[in-house]
Amino acid sequence: MTASLPYHRPGHQAAHITSMVRMRLQQQAAPLPRADGALLKAMLLILTAGVLATALAVYLTHRREDPTTGPQPARVGDVALMIPKDLTGIDDDGDTSRLVGMVRLRLDWPSLGPAVPENRKRLLVTLSPPDRVNEPARQLATYARFLTPTVWSNPGGLVVRGFRKGSPFENDEFYVSVPDGKGFAARCPVETGSGLDEPCRITFQHRGMDVNIRFPRAIIADWAVMLGGVRRTLDGLIRQG
Repeated sequence: MTASLPYHRPGHQAAHITSMVRMRLQQQAAPLPRADGALLKAMLLILTAGVLATALAVYLTHRREDPTTGPQPARVGDVALMIPKDLTGIDDDGDTSRLVGMVRLRLDWPSLGPAVPENRKRLLVTLSPPDRVNEPARQLATYARFLTPTVWSNPGGLVVRGFRKGSPFENDEFYVSVPDGKGFAARCPVETGSGLDEPCRITFQHRGMDVNIRFPRAIIADWAVMLGGVRRTLDGLIRQG
């Protein structure tokens, strides 16, 4: 008879199986992933992505706006200018002026000359390419056809004349420097209820540009200071070369 090996015996097999089961039970099971930990990680990733996206948007926005904070180049006819942002003119509807071939400026009186009593001391200046219509002699000839013969004096060395009824300027008065009006010739409305803070207007030529100024009637006696300040300001804006 052939002898059986020990592990082939039923008793030994049962003991072996029992030992294996016991060893399996004693082994520590791998921890299952916690749902709250996974959720926390997802939230952190979302918050980080949001912060990075916001930072990138702010950076790109500021990068686009940076060039507009400095002086902006402009051209009026053959004249090249650099316009500071604080002098940029505003249209009547509140939008920044973007006139093609023209430039609009807003100047404050204190920067041009001595202070005057009025609270509103603003000049609106429009620069445009030269036009023969705005030559001093031609302007005076145009206005002279419609003026009344009555003349009266005004502070600042100016004389004032009215326009005939039925003329294109019948609601205006003409302020002229003596003796010939070539130094200053401006129109102001007789009635100031137009709603404009700068109802008076004058157009003259300077450095290859036509310069139109709208200004308050209250400063008309200081016309020489006003014109000198505007001319100096424009000279500082012209790019050389």
